[in-house]
Amino acid sequence: MKEANKQSQSRIKVPYTRIEPLGDRLKKAAKEHGYSGWLGKFRFAFNMAARFYFIVIAFLMPYSGPRIVLHRLRGVKIGKNVMIGFNVTIDNIYPELVSIGDGSSLAGNNLILAHSKPLEYHKGLFDSYVAPVVIGRNVWVTVGVIILAGVTIGDGSIITAGSVVTKNIPPHSLAAGNPAKVIKRLDVGEA
Repeated sequence: MKEANKQSQSRIKVPYTRIEPLGDRLKKAAKEHGYSGWLGKFRFAFNMAARFYFIVIAFLMPYSGPRIVLHRLRGVKIGKNVMIGFNVTIDNIYPELVSIGDGSSLAGNNLILAHSKPLEYHKGLFDSYVAPVVIGRNVWVTVGVIILAGVTIGDGSIITAGSVVTKNIPPHSLAAGNPAKVIKRLDVGEA
């Protein structure tokens, strides 16, 4: 119960997605992201386009180093000695809410989301929010893992292939499944 309260406190409510003309949507999205004034929507559009191109180029890079540089340019907080594999998507809209600790590895085909914005039609069924994602130090996120908004993965943990992480994972844990659950505690040295 304490964990659920902690997660809900880190969430920031945002409006639901409405299908409307591009100009109106762009103006609302710019305001939602803190861009104001008559140039706000143009600055927002430019920054979103730049982030998009950084993520496309990151997908094409043959080595982890350039991928890390591009994701840092997008605003992702990445520690030292991190490895990011092929086809890793780190939130396209709120990359600045994602942090990856020193020595961690994202194997490939991973998706990390820092937001949940359902359609306005689904307003009564799901929350619309943004929340930070924290991947601790020396975490191994294996292939095909999805990490949802508001999740913290503790230092030294391993998330097994194809898992969907919907809740916090404590340090030094092996987690698996959809939704991911802790299978066992890992007896490893200091992370």
